Amino acid sequence: MSKLYVVGIGPGGLNHMTIEARQAIEDADVIVGYQAYLDFIQPLLAGKILYSSGMMREVERCSQALTIAASGKTVALVSSGDAGIYGMAGLALELADEPDAPEGVEVVVIPGVSAVQAAASVLGAPLMHDFAVISLSDLLTPLDKIRQRLRAAAEADFVVALYNPRSKGRTTQIEEAAAILIAARGPQVPVGIVRNACRDGEERIVTTLGDMLNHPIDMFSIVIVGNASTRLCKDGRIVTPRGYATRGESQNPNRRKRGTGAHADAPSTDPHAVMFCGTGSDVGKSVLTAGFCRILKRHGLSVAPFKSQNMALNSAVTPEGGEIGRAQGVQAEACGIPPHTDMNPILLKPNSDTGSQVIVQGKVVRNMGVKEYNAYKPEAFLKVRESFQRLRECFSFIVMEGAGSIAEINLREHDIANLKVAAMAGAPVILVADIDRGGVFAQIVGTLELLTPEEKALVQGVIINKFRGDVSLLDSGIEYVERRTGVPVLGVLPWFKGLALPEEDSVALQKKPAAPKGLRSAEKLRVGVVRLPRISNYTDFSVLEAEPDVDLYYIHSPWLVETMDLVIIPGTKSTIADLVAIKEQGIADALCRYQGPVVGICGGYQMLGATVNDPDRVESGLESTEGLGLLDVVTTMLKEKQTHQAEGELLPAGLGVAPGCSAAVAGYEIHMGESVLGSGASPFARISSRSGADTDLEDGAVSADGRVFGTYLHGIFDNHAFRTGFLNRIRRQKGIPERAEAALAPDPFDELAVHMEKHLDLERIFQICGISPRRVPPPQPSPSGGGSHAALAVQENRQEPILLPPEGGGREGGSEPTLA
Repeated sequence: MSKLYVVGIGPGGLNHMTIEARQAIEDADVIVGYQAYLDFIQPLLAGKILYSSGMMREVERCSQALTIAASGKTVALVSSGDAGIYGMAGLALELADEPDAPEGVEVVVIPGVSAVQAAASVLGAPLMHDFAVISLSDLLTPLDKIRQRLRAAAEADFVVALYNPRSKGRTTQIEEAAAILIAARGPQVPVGIVRNACRDGEERIVTTLGDMLNHPIDMFSIVIVGNASTRLCKDGRIVTPRGYATRGESQNPNRRKRGTGAHADAPSTDPHAVMFCGTGSDVGKSVLTAGFCRILKRHGLSVAPFKSQNMALNSAVTPEGGEIGRAQGVQAEACGIPPHTDMNPILLKPNSDTGSQVIVQGKVVRNMGVKEYNAYKPEAFLKVRESFQRLRECFSFIVMEGAGSIAEINLREHDIANLKVAAMAGAPVILVADIDRGGVFAQIVGTLELLTPEEKALVQGVIINKFRGDVSLLDSGIEYVERRTGVPVLGVLPWFKGLALPEEDSVALQKKPAAPKGLRSAEKLRVGVVRLPRISNYTDFSVLEAEPDVDLYYIHSPWLVETMDLVIIPGTKSTIADLVAIKEQGIADALCRYQGPVVGICGGYQMLGATVNDPDRVESGLESTEGLGLLDVVTTMLKEKQTHQAEGELLPAGLGVAPGCSAAVAGYEIHMGESVLGSGASPFARISSRSGADTDLEDGAVSADGRVFGTYLHGIFDNHAFRTGFLNRIRRQKGIPERAEAALAPDPFDELAVHMEKHLDLERIFQICGISPRRVPPPQPSPSGGGSHAALAVQENRQEPILLPPEGGGREGGSEPTLA
């Protein structure tokens, strides 16, 4: 019987070939192989018959080798690395087992040094414990199966070696792999990249999972990603401990000396970010994030907010025309910087009970149901990581915000909003609990009990928010929580009535008054905002709510319309659907009978018109819907959403709505339609600037009698002069005293910062964040309004505090502070 040796020649150098491999090649009459591999062993091929072929011709080579061997010759089929690991051995055995295969050939597999072994030796000892080897090439394995294997290996904490990580035509798989691994084990895990291991041109890079994609990776590279215990040695090599050093001091007397001093279960934290997460929705995460942003700004840091995924009723528009959650716009203001889409890369705007409009880095992708969005999340997470990395490169510190509760265990697998994002960023987590809703100690303990050990290790402190009363009454409960959970309570924040920051959560909206509780007051204006099923951007009316002689209600009953001094139809995420809804509720008829002033904002403006057309079925299956007919306007829905910051001036009809005010107005636009005025309506304003570019467009409409007006400008009431003139007109009609334009209130962010500094253990929070308060310059008062409009770029010549690594060492185990 003739022989076919399937020979693993190792990484390529003759010095790494086994004696058995050399002997098989010496015994062979014929050598078959890929030409590049034959070149590696050229000195051994003298006098041999050679057959070579190129890439993608493995089956042809193997069949040829079997046929030649069946003719009576001894053949060596050359395979790089180990023949049995992504090599030719399996293919040779498969073909030899076919019914029509040549007979009389014995297939002998000769082992060699595999590429993963060679790369591991170059890096140190990263494969000392259980590991998985996964090829990212989808030529022979479906991409979904590769993703499934990556997730399984990541969750099981295997060291992962990646073959075929990237080619010229295949670039995204390594990015997906990085995102999956970061989500499971954070960005600080050691990673080794080895190119041409153990042969000419060898290159070695030791980096981290979070920084891996910033280095060159190609088909000649092997990437080895560490697990939770993988670390760097003093000489920079990677080791994954097998466990010999963890069996007690009796067997290992030097164990303590080798430790860094950090707790064994402590997370790898990054002294450039912190994340405020919650025990639930509306516990105050957004407000505390804004407050901490302002605290750091007052202490001299360049700081930016970040919320990976936001499901919001209220959104904001960035200077470049992108759409983000309203809270991140507010937090950017607290930082003294303009908002940017990287601060909220994923925005979900619910437009049904099971679906949302998905906005990625400021632009609409499409509407998605829950299952479709879950399938999309790996791609979305790449955008999250990309946005966070850009922010981190531009600012010294990132204050992050989670979403809802971190203990939603049914959502853990698909989480891209809470603890997986904190792990990605290497950020410690501060848990916020709301005592005002009751059961605060159960909130805290229950939340922490539902976390995995890895998740709980991220939580470094708790803040109890919205307290009323004597804080000493909480002492015994706080002591129990700290003893039970091991997580310190960093302070109790009393309810702060002086704060007036915009809200965005549907939970907050549900707390708004829906109907008057008492008799109608002769000294106050009743303002009714129609509570649309798909209401959006209700922060437009926060300034009205703050007026001392205004009672504002979110009404959803027809009989309440006539009891109001002013009715407003707000923005909506679906104009046609909400127009149909208020018709069914009887609110539309009540509005048509109502004789008082009516205002429509954005979608509400569209509803006020004669007709809303939707020829492309952008919003619904209805091609056309009759409007309320209170304005001579026809609206047509368009496929492209308009999102702009806008400036302009009131036209004569707009000035008539708010007598005595100045003409200049500003706001922002978020809408899908275009409205055309008929002869019975006059334009409200002229827009001169959109997203920083000059333009000349008419906006809005005013009825002939001035009683009804609509505009696409969200934030129209934030224009103090316009709001004062408009409300004074209604005050005069009701016979109550007019009011002067309100003076600018103290900066609410400074007030919030002072409030938090007074009641929180700021020194301990700074320690958690890796900020040394001893080196921080004294706070400087901020100008009213939050200030700078600097571009999203690195701020030069800044004075900042030293950022210290967490106790027990920094990113690489050292104890020296690092400059921000």
